[in-house]
Amino acid sequence: MRSPLYPAEELRRRTVAWAVKLRVNPRVVRLQDMRRKWGSCSSRGTVTLATDLAEQDGRFQDFVIVHELLHLRFPTHGRLFKVMMTTHVPGWRALEARRRDGAGVNGDP
Repeated sequence: MRSPLYPAEELRRRTVAWAVKLRVNPRVVRLQDMRRKWGSCSSRGTVTLATDLAEQDGRFQDFVIVHELLHLRFPTHGRLFKVMMTTHVPGWRALEARRRDGAGVNGDP
């Protein structure tokens, strides 16, 4: 069954659900056009996701969402960050490779 929400609102809902599961509290979750990446997390707690992410499959959305939300707890891609990624998004490394190998926003790698 399809969600009655618009894709952008569904993406925002998915992000909030993951924030609860990961026990993090982003100050703001915003969606905006991004040319070169799928998401970002500021040191002030703002999580920004590319509007085009709403058009991607759910597993890839989860990968990006979890990646950005975990930066609220782990600012770098260190060992604990990677362990948490593996715990919550098994197989995330293949998704990251997909992201790097040309599945970028608007055709950019």
